[in-house]
Amino acid sequence: MTKRANDDPIVFPGKPGASHNHTFVGNTVIDAYSTPESLVRTGVSSCEDKGDTASYWFPTLLRGGQPVEVSTVTFYYKSGVKDYRTVRPFPPGFRLLVGDMRTPNAAAFGGEWSCGRGASQEIPASCPSGNVLVVRYKAPSCWDGVHLDTPDHKSHMTYPVDGLCPSSHPVALPMLQSKIAYKLSGGRTDGLSYSSGASYSFHYDFMNGWNQARLVELVKHCINGGRQCNGYGVDKHKP
Repeated sequence: MTKRANDDPIVFPGKPGASHNHTFVGNTVIDAYSTPESLVRTGVSSCEDKGDTASYWFPTLLRGGQPVEVSTVTFYYKSGVKDYRTVRPFPPGFRLLVGDMRTPNAAAFGGEWSCGRGASQEIPASCPSGNVLVVRYKAPSCWDGVHLDTPDHKSHMTYPVDGLCPSSHPVALPMLQSKIAYKLSGGRTDGLSYSSGASYSFHYDFMNGWNQARLVELVKHCINGGRQCNGYGVDKHKP
């Protein structure tokens, strides 16, 4: 984690304090005025790969109005299509919002929760003591090939169908998947909510501020190469 703030440089650019509280990871110099270009120029990374100076943020989980500590945050870069060799890197300037704080109920939630007892669309009633509470959410990975962002911050992307990108969004980009783990006391999950609302209001934002040459290298080596790379871009079983 790099910071918590009531900022959202994608939804409320240039308006500090206009958003619900977010937890930020990645680039260490991020605020309401940040742009993909500014991220490339300034800040270092909280990620394992220091070339990842992009920024990722999500609503802050609360209990009784107080933030719940994050244990670990992982954003996986995978292939969302059958032919992983066709995946291209995120273009410079790219922005994306995944999920929706206005999701009406748990049944409509596109992610999943778990803490050692299988997965569900709602926070479990309790967790085994010592386990972390994890939320996962896969992002759409098919791009229209034109827009770096759209007014809703979503329409330029869509999900693959049967492992293929539709003709409206023909370009395969990396599929992001969040894995956010929270520390719990005694496995208690009562009283948890997000700064954005209920558990199913979870969502996340991505602003591409990568060192682009490094991103291109990793997509080619890891995704196009069919490797299962760690956070440093290394697959120990397939160098």
